[in-house]
Amino acid sequence: MSAQRWDTVVVGAGPAGSATALLLARAGARVLLLDRAAFPRDKPCSEYLSPESTRVLERLGPDVLSAVAAASPGRLTGMKVVAPSGAGVVGRFTNFSFALPRTRFDTILRTAAEAAGVEVRERVKVEELVYDSGAVAGVIAREARNGKRDTYRARVVVGADGLRSVVARRLGGVHTTPPRRIAFTAHVGDVRGVTELGEMHVGRPGYVGFGPIGNGVTTVALVVPFAEARRGARFFEELDRFPGVTGRFHARHTVRPVLTTGPFARWSRRPVAKGGGALLVGDAADFFDPFTGQGIYSALRGAELAAAAIVNSLTTGATLESYTRARRREFTGKWILERMIGLAVGWPGLIERVVARLRRRPELADLLVRATGNCLPASAVLTPGVLAGLVL
Repeated sequence: MSAQRWDTVVVGAGPAGSATALLLARAGARVLLLDRAAFPRDKPCSEYLSPESTRVLERLGPDVLSAVAAASPGRLTGMKVVAPSGAGVVGRFTNFSFALPRTRFDTILRTAAEAAGVEVRERVKVEELVYDSGAVAGVIAREARNGKRDTYRARVVVGADGLRSVVARRLGGVHTTPPRRIAFTAHVGDVRGVTELGEMHVGRPGYVGFGPIGNGVTTVALVVPFAEARRGARFFEELDRFPGVTGRFHARHTVRPVLTTGPFARWSRRPVAKGGGALLVGDAADFFDPFTGQGIYSALRGAELAAAAIVNSLTTGATLESYTRARRREFTGKWILERMIGLAVGWPGLIERVVARLRRRPELADLLVRATGNCLPASAVLTPGVLAGLVL
C-alpha cells in the first residue's frame, strides 16, 4: 500500500467538496479530490440554488457563474407555500434564483476545480482516516476499478462526503435530532401550472416540493416522516393526497426515476477534528431540511469558510478552530430558523394558522421567503414582533 502526500485531501466532489478544492487550489495548495462516484452522477435534491448562492458563484469565478447560467434554464422568483386545506401564499425574492439538475451543477464545479489544478480521482471510496500523534494525517481509500487500497497523506483532510459521511463517522460525534424525515425525488415532464415559483405543499403529515429546472421538466419531491418511508413506494399515489398537487402530472411523464435520501436531522457536534487535521463541510457537517432550500447555499458558503481556515493553517500553522467560529457566526441564525420551520411543517394546524396570517400580511411572506432564500439574514425573522405576527 503506497503513500502519497498532499496539502489537502478533499473527500467528496459535490458542491461543498469541489468548491473547497477549487478555492484551495487557487490559493496555491496541492489538492487531491476523491469521490466514490463517476461523473456526471445524479443526486436526490431539490435542485434549487437560493438567490444568495449566485453571489458565492460569482466569487468562485466568472467562468463558474457563466457556466451555471448557461446550463440553468430554470429561474425561480419566489416560493408558494400551500397549507393542508389548499390555501396558499406567495413570497417573492429580491432577485431570481437558479434551478438546474445536479448532474449539470456538480459537474460544472468538479470541472472548474480540475481546471484550477486540483487532481480529481473518481470511483475511489475512502474507508479510513490516518492519524499521526493524535491528529488526522490522511485517508485510506480503495479504487472501485481494481480494488487497490492506497494511503493518501495530507496536512488537512476535508470531509465533504455528504449525509452519510465516512469522514464524519470516523471522527465521531454524529447526532440526529427530530424531526427525522426521508425524501423521494423524481424529474417529471409536462407538469400543469408550473410558473417561476417553487412550491411547497404541506400535508398530514409530510410535504411535497417542486420547481421547474428547465426544458419542461420539474423536480418533484415527496418528504415524509422516516417511520412512514414505505409511502415512497407509492410515490405518485401519495402525491394525489395533496390538494394543490393532485391531477397536475402523471407517472408516464417521468423523466428520471425516483431517488431517495435521508433520514435528515443529522449533524456533527464538532466540524473540526478534536486532534486537528480535518474538518467537515456541507451535509457532512449538518443537513438542512429540504423545505427551506438551504442545502446548496450552506455547502457553497461553508466551502468558502473552510478554505479560508485551511489556507491560514497551511501558511501560518494555526489550528482550524477559526472554522468552527466562522460557521457559528454564519449559520447559527439559519440553523434556528430552519429547525423552527422543520418542526412547524410537522404540525399541520400551525401551518394553516401561519399561511392565514401571511395571506393577510404579504410583506411578512416576502420577509420569510427572503430569509430562507438567504436574501436577508435569519435575524430579520427571529424577532419577537415578526414571530408573533406569524402565529397571533
